[in-house]
Amino acid sequence: MKTLKTVERRVTEILREHPDARNDDMKLYLLVSESCIYETHGIGTVSFADVMTNYKAFGIPCFESIRRARQKIQAKCPELGCSPEVRRARHRMERVYSEYAKD
Repeated sequence: MKTLKTVERRVTEILREHPDARNDDMKLYLLVSESCIYETHGIGTVSFADVMTNYKAFGIPCFESIRRARQKIQAKCPELGCSPEVRRARHRMERVYSEYAKD
């Protein structure tokens, strides 16, 4: 539970500081990863391959945890939510995935 609270805190900080991360989960993943890497190793740039193979050593949470934290935060704090266009697109994709899961 403590780890999830830490993820939520970090995601909240990034959503506040980087409004563009509210609309783009990949941007959010990048910023969370950079934050973790800087905190654990004091460096700012690492290759993608290093991040993917050493994410535990860097203290990077899994992408799904970051996405779920973002959803929870945006539900509680609408001011940190995505743009209306992105919200509509996410809602449409939710229906697409629901239909896919039924097949």
